[in-house]
Amino acid sequence: MKSVLRQTSAILNLRTTSALFACAVCVNASGSIADEGKPVSGGTVIAALNSTTIPTLNTQLTSSVPALFAADVWADGLMTYDKEGKRLPRLATRWETSPDGKTYTFTLRDGVKWSDGKPFTADDVAFTLKNFGKFNTYLTKLMPLVDDVSAPNATTFVLKLKQPLTATLDLFDKEVFPLMPKHIYEGQDVATHPANLAPVGLGPFKFKSWASGQSITFVRNEHYWEKPKPYLDSVVFALIPNPQQRMNALVGGEINWFRPEVSQVKATQEAAKKGNFKVVQIVNNAPETAVVDLNLTREPLKSIKVRQALFHAIDRERIVQDVYQGLAATAKNAIPTQFKDLHDTSVNYDSLYAYDPVKAGKILDEAGYPLKDGKRFTIELTVISVPPYDAVARIVQSQWSQIGIDVKLSALDQQIWTNKVYTQRDFDASVISLTGRTNPVLGVDRSFVCNTGNVPYANPTGYCNPEFDRVALEASAAPLAEQKAHYKTYAEIIARDLNQLALTSSKVFEAVSTDMKGLDAQFNFSFNTHPNWAEAWLPADKQ
Repeated sequence: MKSVLRQTSAILNLRTTSALFACAVCVNASGSIADEGKPVSGGTVIAALNSTTIPTLNTQLTSSVPALFAADVWADGLMTYDKEGKRLPRLATRWETSPDGKTYTFTLRDGVKWSDGKPFTADDVAFTLKNFGKFNTYLTKLMPLVDDVSAPNATTFVLKLKQPLTATLDLFDKEVFPLMPKHIYEGQDVATHPANLAPVGLGPFKFKSWASGQSITFVRNEHYWEKPKPYLDSVVFALIPNPQQRMNALVGGEINWFRPEVSQVKATQEAAKKGNFKVVQIVNNAPETAVVDLNLTREPLKSIKVRQALFHAIDRERIVQDVYQGLAATAKNAIPTQFKDLHDTSVNYDSLYAYDPVKAGKILDEAGYPLKDGKRFTIELTVISVPPYDAVARIVQSQWSQIGIDVKLSALDQQIWTNKVYTQRDFDASVISLTGRTNPVLGVDRSFVCNTGNVPYANPTGYCNPEFDRVALEASAAPLAEQKAHYKTYAEIIARDLNQLALTSSKVFEAVSTDMKGLDAQFNFSFNTHPNWAEAWLPADKQ
């Protein structure tokens, strides 16, 4: 075990006993923790992140999982959600929408300070939207509709749109829209600013240090607005890219939280029977869909028949069983089933594109790609070289190879993969898992709406269909009660055009030490967001 975590030895010397609170994607916990007692201050927790190379901690610039986990420590936003998805205030105490649905007015908390002691005002909110909105993968639908952004006074932020966008409020939760300090970034290149690696925020903890490849340390933010929180002295993120090493570290008591890969969940649940930690399913999670993006600007992927054949050639149920250990389901259409009021069951990939390699071969023959010397054509399949993406990609590679496609698998470091797929668009096919958040406007539209930019995790496929963009716009502007019909058309168009092949929708689990108190407040939140780590505390004998 010591050799496993040698890279984190500097962290583990911080304390001999530690514990952790919980998740960066939150959950409906079953039952409450009784007789916890009154929270006490003190202690350090150690959590494991699945990377040693994190290009930025600023989640206005990325939606990568390690950065999102860390942001829950140092960042905050205008609102969050309870376990039922009801909005709860954070830095905004209330909000109002004009009758025409175009103007949103937020009233902010007074007297709040940034972690460096400078005052937080509505100017910071306006600055964040104006300067970071173009980089935010979840705001690709909102930004073209922004008519005006203003801060008429220190505690009032006003957003005016050119036309209604029903999901607008969902775009301002603390995970999608973490607030950034104007006084730090103003007049600078926000995308390359050093503060992206040493953030100044509004969360319960403030950045202290980063030991490259080893750990990131945050300490109590004395300026935090929600007194007497936080209770912990510090939170340390151990950077451990190997999933087995992360699990071993938790079992051995060297770390106190990690997010097990789906292939590890059952083994982690078994190890949890000893009582030192527990595994919690994130019940009301945002949809996480494994997909294959196809570059429609390249041959032979320009051909719809080729794309149809590629979909028929993937045994998605095998991916569910082999990669996700049965803790997932096949994706049904472009609108995830978690959106119960918007998902139309009449569009079903299980029947439209059932696994049928013989049919796939015939379609490729018809498309002009018959077998020649055992091969039809060559494509590169690009993926981040971490689970579960790499395992998904290997199955796709194997099954496409079985119908005569020469598949070159390119497993890359995350930043190299991001540049290749989204900045350079130098790829044929790419495997990734995308999160849907609370509404299709946030995490689903970005895969299909025409995108000429290079924002990470926003449609890299070259798919630009005016018909679809019109339907997506109409769906986003329609009243909630009228949206389902629009999203049925939305799903039908994507099922026809297939710029992206949706494979699976997975469940999510967190493993957390039983020493930590205040867990209910952390787990009883939904849509991959929660108040923050401010609720967590350790009993004196566990510090």
